[in-house]
Amino acid sequence: MNKSHFPILLYILMILAMATWGLSWTNAKVLSDYGPSSVVAFWRFFFSSIAMIPVLWLTGNDFRVTRQGMKYIFPGAVFISLYNIFFFVGTDRGSASVGGIIVPTFNPVITFIISVLLLKQVFSRKDIMGLVLGFTGGVIVLQAWTLSLEQMIANGNMYFICASISWGIMSIISGRSHGHVSTLSFSFWVYTISALIYLGVTWNKDIFLIFTYDWIFWVNMFFLSAGAMVFGTTVYFLATTRLGPEKASAFIFMVPVTALLFSVLLIGERLEVTTMIGGIMTMTAVYLINKSHAREEPVD
Repeated sequence: MNKSHFPILLYILMILAMATWGLSWTNAKVLSDYGPSSVVAFWRFFFSSIAMIPVLWLTGNDFRVTRQGMKYIFPGAVFISLYNIFFFVGTDRGSASVGGIIVPTFNPVITFIISVLLLKQVFSRKDIMGLVLGFTGGVIVLQAWTLSLEQMIANGNMYFICASISWGIMSIISGRSHGHVSTLSFSFWVYTISALIYLGVTWNKDIFLIFTYDWIFWVNMFFLSAGAMVFGTTVYFLATTRLGPEKASAFIFMVPVTALLFSVLLIGERLEVTTMIGGIMTMTAVYLINKSHAREEPVD
């Protein structure tokens, strides 16, 4: 099937979904001031799971899944849980704008590397150019030549890299799950199991303290849960099943632009020249990787 035959609505939804992901970096930065990352992550998954119930009901999706479907749901929950803890810790220690560039632009590169190494995907010269350009851009954004490993951990950048790896694996899992479980059911159970995982981690913390927080916390939690998680991530999961994980990941090049805008406009972060230069390089890398696979058949 030619790319022009893809449903336009899915592209529009993906654009809006990527905007909510861009905003999520600012949301996470604000929420990191309120409490431990594990507590915030628990409530994000809890509210997202609750919000998915009417979505499943309205769309006629079944809550029941097969045993084969659970083989994808459990590892999916593990890797999305890992992603979120790296996500929150990284934004707490580091810059939302840097995370908003490194994670989204590294995601498709890492997804592609995993596809080549584990799924034996064929690659081209453009792919190699994209990988080199992507890693070079990432080094520039992180200003890695000025930092030791300890400094990379201290400023949150290492957590951003780990988040990219976690999401890359998550993309592969969600893309291959569609034959055994519907996209929305997959999302619901991944969020629910992730909430239980974090509940086990936070059992000795006062998780109900959030009900004493101000409206700023709740506005940001709403956009992080209902916006980025329920709407954004569910649309992304849908795109991985319809377009394939590599093509769906390529839409992420929009996230750095919105992440930069939101972080500068809403929380007043400073925009570094190296961040802009490296961001452009990594987004170009994503474009090259996607373009070289533009003629691939979509996953039905």
